[in-house]
Amino acid sequence: MRKFISAVILGTALLALGGCGNSKTGDSAPEATTQTAAEETSQVQPIELNAEEYITLGEYKGLTVEKASVEVTDEEVNEQVDLLAQDYAEYKEITDRDTVQENDYINMDYTCTIDGKKSEDYSETDVDTQIGSQEYSVEGAYDFDAEVTGAKVGDTVTINFTFPEDYDDAEVAGKDCVMEVKINKLEEEILPEITDAFIKENTDCDTVEEYREQTRKELEDSYNSEADQTVQDDLWNMVLENCTQKKDFPQDIVDQEVQNLTIENEEWAGYFGMEVADFIQEYYGISMEDYAKQTLVSQCVQALLVEQEGITVSDEEYDAEIQSFIDDYGYEDEAEIMEYYTEDEIRSDLLYSKLMTTLLGYSNIVEAGDATSGTETDTAQEDTATEAATVQE
Repeated sequence: MRKFISAVILGTALLALGGCGNSKTGDSAPEATTQTAAEETSQVQPIELNAEEYITLGEYKGLTVEKASVEVTDEEVNEQVDLLAQDYAEYKEITDRDTVQENDYINMDYTCTIDGKKSEDYSETDVDTQIGSQEYSVEGAYDFDAEVTGAKVGDTVTINFTFPEDYDDAEVAGKDCVMEVKINKLEEEILPEITDAFIKENTDCDTVEEYREQTRKELEDSYNSEADQTVQDDLWNMVLENCTQKKDFPQDIVDQEVQNLTIENEEWAGYFGMEVADFIQEYYGISMEDYAKQTLVSQCVQALLVEQEGITVSDEEYDAEIQSFIDDYGYEDEAEIMEYYTEDEIRSDLLYSKLMTTLLGYSNIVEAGDATSGTETDTAQEDTATEAATVQE
C-alpha cells in the first residue's frame, strides 16, 4: 500500500517542480536514472502493524470538499498555439552583426573550473540559449545574460562567481567557480505562420479553428484532472485529521520507515542533486522522521478503511489493469511491465483507486465558494452512499 501513502499524504507538491522547453533551450536539466522494481523493492522492508493498536477511525462519510472551478481562457489557448509554432521554428545565423544583443539566440561552448578543477558536469559544447531566458544564470551568484550581452562572436567571456551555500547541487554549493564561455555564433528565431495548411500538415486537425478547439478541450481535461486530484488530496487529509492516534509508533518502526522512504525517494532527490532528507525538508516542509510518522499513520488509516469497507482487488481487476498498461502505454506483455513495477504496487494502486472512489461517493463535492452543510450535506451523503455501495459490489 506504499504507493497510496506517497501519492496522497502531501498532495501534489512535486507538480510545481516540472518544466518544459523548446529545441533551443538547451539540455541543462540532469537525467533521472531508472531503477527497476525488483532493485527497489529488494531493499524496502515491509512494515507490519496492527492498525487498530495505533489509530481510531474518525468520521469519513458526509465530508464536504471544495473543487476549484475550471476555466480555459483564450490567452491560454493562444499560448499553446504559440508553443506549436516554436516547435517548428527555424534558426537562421545572423551575419550582418557580431555583437550579442537582448533576445538573441547564441550558440556557445562553456567550461567551468570549480575550486581549481575542471568540472565535466558543468562543461558543455555546442549549446544554444536565448539571451533573456536566464537559463544559465545562478540566482544570487551571477547574471549570465548580462555577462555575455555585448560580447562578440569568437570572444571568450570569463565569469567568476561562488555557488550559493544553499545551491541544489550540494557537491558544488559554496565553491568558487570560473566559467569560460566562448560565443560561436548568433541566431534569430523564425516562426512559421500558423495557417490551415500548416495545421493539416503537422497535426491531426484540418484547420486552425479545429486545432484551437482541440487544444481548449485538452486544457479543460488537464485542469479538471488536476482539480480532481486536489479534491482527493483534500478529502484524504480531512479523513486523516478526523482520526485519533492512540499511541506513538515504536522508534524502531519509525527508523525502518525512514530507511524505506529514503530508498523510495533517492531517485527524486538525486534528480535535484540533493540528499533525501534535504529534499523532503525543502519540498514537503517536514523532517524525514515526521514524514515517516505521517506515512505510518496514513498506512494504518488506509488499512482500517479497506477492512471496514470490505474493499479488495480481484484477479480479474488486476488482469484488466495489466491489459490497460499494454493497450494504453505500449508495453509488450506483463513480463515487460514487471521490469518497472511489482504486482504489489499495481494491486496497491488499484486498491487506492477503489478506496478513493468509495470515499468520494460518501462525500459532498461542491464548487469552490459554494460549500454547504447540514441537511444538504446529509442528503448528498444519502445519495452518494448508494453509488458507493454499487461500486463496491
